Amino acid sequence: MSIENPQLKNFPVRLKQERRRLGLNQTQLGAAGGVLKQAQSNYEKGLRYPDASYLVGIAEAGVDVQYLLTGQTATAATLAFTDDEQRLLAGFRELKAREKSGVLALVKAIAEFPQ
Repeated sequence: MSIENPQLKNFPVRLKQERRRLGLNQTQLGAAGGVLKQAQSNYEKGLRYPDASYLVGIAEAGVDVQYLLTGQTATAATLAFTDDEQRLLAGFRELKAREKSGVLALVKAIAEFPQ
């Protein structure tokens, strides 16, 4: 995969989101894709990109691969918001532009913080 494709620049973040959505740790999702935890970590950091066999394996584990690659969801499970997500989105929409920027910066910092 080429990181020059703008759709792939958020691949690492979306991969981590999907792993968390499924309640898996890096070792578990890596195993589903046929790789070790270190490789999974590298994918989530954007240091490396997986091959097709990895994507097939994690798709079988429930990962929405279309979402990983394009940012567009493919399944009803990934479209549904939890109650917390609905409250968060509703509150976010009420914020002023500067406040939204602050929230987005906070979310980015938390998402990039190593587990």
